[in-house]
Amino acid sequence: MHWRITLEAVDPTGDQYRKEFMIENDLDGLADGKLGCSIEDGKAIMKEVQKIIVERQLDLWVRYCRVCPTCEGLLPIKDYSHRKILTVFGEIPVRVPRLMVCQKCNPACCFTFSPAADICKDRATPELLELSARLGAKFSYREASDVLARFLPDQSARTFTTLRNRTLALGKRIEEAERQQRWFEDLAYPDRKQLEFKLTGDPAREFVFNVDTAHIPMIKRYGGRTFEAVVGHCGRGGRGDPPGPIFAFEGTHPRDLKTMAALALKRQGYADQGEITVISDGAECLKRLAGMLPQPVTHILDWFHISMKVQPIAQLAATAPKHLSSFGGRIERIRWRLWNGQAGRALSLIARVRRDLSRDTVPSIWASRADKLLETLQVYIGRNRGSVVNYAGRYHEGKRVSTAPAEASVNRLVAKRFVKKQQMKWSRTGAHFLLKVRASVLNGDLPERTKYEAPKLPTPANIASFISPTPPLFRAA
Repeated sequence: MHWRITLEAVDPTGDQYRKEFMIENDLDGLADGKLGCSIEDGKAIMKEVQKIIVERQLDLWVRYCRVCPTCEGLLPIKDYSHRKILTVFGEIPVRVPRLMVCQKCNPACCFTFSPAADICKDRATPELLELSARLGAKFSYREASDVLARFLPDQSARTFTTLRNRTLALGKRIEEAERQQRWFEDLAYPDRKQLEFKLTGDPAREFVFNVDTAHIPMIKRYGGRTFEAVVGHCGRGGRGDPPGPIFAFEGTHPRDLKTMAALALKRQGYADQGEITVISDGAECLKRLAGMLPQPVTHILDWFHISMKVQPIAQLAATAPKHLSSFGGRIERIRWRLWNGQAGRALSLIARVRRDLSRDTVPSIWASRADKLLETLQVYIGRNRGSVVNYAGRYHEGKRVSTAPAEASVNRLVAKRFVKKQQMKWSRTGAHFLLKVRASVLNGDLPERTKYEAPKLPTPANIASFISPTPPLFRAA
């Protein structure tokens, strides 16, 4: 069977455009269930349609660019160049002219420019770059390349490095947009308006950082086995409210921590008023974050990590010897004191329990195991004693007490792509840019994160008068 497909269009100038092409489809495969168009047929149709539309759009764009904005004459054509534009529906070869500047308006200028260079600076459409980055952020680069080659025309499954380069290039753009935002919004700082609630007991007044670290396998030639990455949320409100957008980056450098935290606060509408709280697992690099934010800042030790260190001791208490039958009750009292923010009393009780275990005349494996767990808890609470707060009070007020959102984000953002199901080695640069893309994909704002328009600052009056001085007679008048 021969199918004729006709495309008709009406240009903005009113001209009509018509183009036809043919495809063939036989009936030999009907007995095997081959009904309708196959994937290959769809790829061929969409490639031909895309070719016709792109050629027509470029023709109109060149005609528009040839008009001189000053004298409205036609710009001269120096020569023609051939290039290939990569789109979602195929690789389109085009023939575009190089135009010279208007010789009537600028007789001393002789440089040329290509109108097509302003449309696709990367030789690929932004839609194809975004689609490649989304698949590269979710799957391995080889698997993502296979998916593109399976469903889209002119996509080779062998060139997975192209997809990797596109993904990392998009991550680099995200980082550059964040750097520009940080720079220009600092300049526009006096123009920000107050967005905070005035009610002191309102949970939305609190800005909460849930941060955690993850370890990513490193390529051997770079030295070391793993390197750290920081994953976190910055949100407003208490328990049950959205934790806020995800932010992630490689390394634990204080400059990166401060920059990402400042951008996260700006996205949440922070305007120098409100309560800032940082919840972490007590890592030294994360505790330094509290000193980099606008003061005062409250640093809270994550209750989930405290509970993880108490729970094995409570399970061990179920098998305690008869002469230590009170061991389980004392562990519950330790848990209660920590839950109510009584770190000093909890440490004193831990010390008494360990002292009683050391006085046991009959040493046993159970006692050494319990003493080891108690020592781990004692050291952990002792190092983070100032960050143990009244978790019960915060919980009853509807505020957050754990880094559960950050723990879940580490699993979604890092573990599934870097460690668990796709075990491979990474460089710091590749992991950093890929984390940026994955975080933007999970937040659902990938197109917005790659673009940033700097605010236009007003020109000072003294600079304007210096450039365009007022004549003395006008000034006297």
